[in-house]
Amino acid sequence: MSYFANGAILSSDDGISNLSRISMNSHVEQFIKIGEEGSVISQPSFKLVHGYTSGGSSPAISNVIDKFPFAYDAGATDVGDLTVAKTGAAGQSSSVSGYTSGGSSPAISNVIDKFPFAYDAGATDVGDLTVAKTGAAGQSSSVSGYTSGGTPPGTTNVIDKFPFASNAGATDVGDLTVAKTGAAGQSSSVSGYTSGAAPGTSNVIDKFPFASDASATDVGDLTVTRYYVAGQQG
Repeated sequence: MSYFANGAILSSDDGISNLSRISMNSHVEQFIKIGEEGSVISQPSFKLVHGYTSGGSSPAISNVIDKFPFAYDAGATDVGDLTVAKTGAAGQSSSVSGYTSGGSSPAISNVIDKFPFAYDAGATDVGDLTVAKTGAAGQSSSVSGYTSGGTPPGTTNVIDKFPFASNAGATDVGDLTVAKTGAAGQSSSVSGYTSGAAPGTSNVIDKFPFASDASATDVGDLTVTRYYVAGQQG
C-alpha cells in the first residue's frame, strides 16, 4: 500500500503515522490515502483553527471581517475589510481563503470577495456571480465555491459555482428544486445542501453533487418550516 502526501508518494514502510499530520501552512493539514491501484479512497481532511464572520448589519451595513479562535474560548478581532460593506452575502471557504459572494450594500451585488487565512488582510474582488443576488446559501467543495438560491430581486433557484484555484467568475451549473432565499447552506465532502428557506417558509432539504454539474434533489425535511437560518456541518 502506498500513500500520497503533498505531491510525494510514500511507501508502506513510512507508515500512516507520518502522514496523519502533514502541514500545508499554519492553518491547514491534510493527508490523502491512495489505494494500490492509485485510486483515492479517502478525501482531504483539513485542520481548521479560526472562524470568520464578514459583513452584516449593526444596524449600519458593515465591511468588517472578524476572526475568532477554535483552540480556546475568546472573542473576535477585526482583521480586515470586505471590498464594500454588505449584508446578506453567502460565505464559502477553501483550504487557504475565505469568500463572500453576493449580498446587498444596499444595492444587490454580484461580487465575489476573497481574503486569506494565512495572515490578516482585507478582501479583494476576484470575480462575479452570474447575477446579482442576496440571501443566497453558500457551500464549499475542496475545489469550488457554490452560491445557491437568493433574491435577484425575484427569488432564484440557480446554483452558481466558482473555482478556488484561480480568480474567476461563477458559472450556472444547476438548479435547486424550487426558487428560494434565506436558506441555510451545508457541505459534505461530496455534496452541497440547502435547508429551509422562503418564500412560503420551507422545510425542504435540497442536495446537489460536487463531482458533476447537476441540479438538486429533495432528500428530506427539517422538523419544522423555517427561513433565514444558519447552517453547520460536523
